[in-house]
Amino acid sequence: MSRFAVSNPAAQLSGTGQWQPGAGRQRMVMDFKLELADSGAMLERLGQGGTLRGGRGRMSGQLSWAGSPLSLHIPSLEGRISLSLDAGQFLKAGPGAARLLSVLNLQALPRRLLLDFRDLFQEGFAFDNVTGDVNIADGVASTNNLRMRGVQAAVLMEGKADIARETQDLRVLVVPEINAGTASLAYAVINPAVGLGSFLAQMFLRRPLMAASTREFHVQGSWADPKVERVERRFDAPLPDLDPPAAASAPRQ
Repeated sequence: MSRFAVSNPAAQLSGTGQWQPGAGRQRMVMDFKLELADSGAMLERLGQGGTLRGGRGRMSGQLSWAGSPLSLHIPSLEGRISLSLDAGQFLKAGPGAARLLSVLNLQALPRRLLLDFRDLFQEGFAFDNVTGDVNIADGVASTNNLRMRGVQAAVLMEGKADIARETQDLRVLVVPEINAGTASLAYAVINPAVGLGSFLAQMFLRRPLMAASTREFHVQGSWADPKVERVERRFDAPLPDLDPPAAASAPRQ
């Protein structure tokens, strides 16, 4: 097992790596932690400028792939990643590996949003915080708890992205800040173990105003030409009693 550490003013990468040689079964396993002082500057150093502005935080996890440690083999890529970033903005994604960020950029949504929310994503979503966990199996990344919070909206996302084929199949909720704390509340209460469906059923039925302003989308297709479908939901049904009182004790015979 080998340790490694690389640093520059924008980021510090450290971790351990182990190459498992074998006839036809070579595999690289890497545990890593990436401390980010300026995510946009780091991407620019990697030749992916104009993708992200700012963004400080950390990314950590484990990745493994078949073959040489010097050549990332995406179809066999497996692992898990935890992400937490503060104070940044997604910009228009260019070619190369940074196109994966277009999954988070959501620039395909403006034409499906009401005009008063169009400016949220037209030039790239500016965020106060992005958090989430990603699992990767056979080059396909999936998440059920990705959350992005901005001044004007919170975005909750679950689904998967095929890194090799550059395709996606995502469910996205956009909760605008209609009054003080609305989007922040949505950001705080999402439970990764519950998922977005139960979140809608349990939380939005308690708050019809939040439900009425929330937009849900199904995003699929290629990263370069995503297909965005607005998911219509009805929130005008009678609200269920989500916290029923305890049943009275039956009288003793």
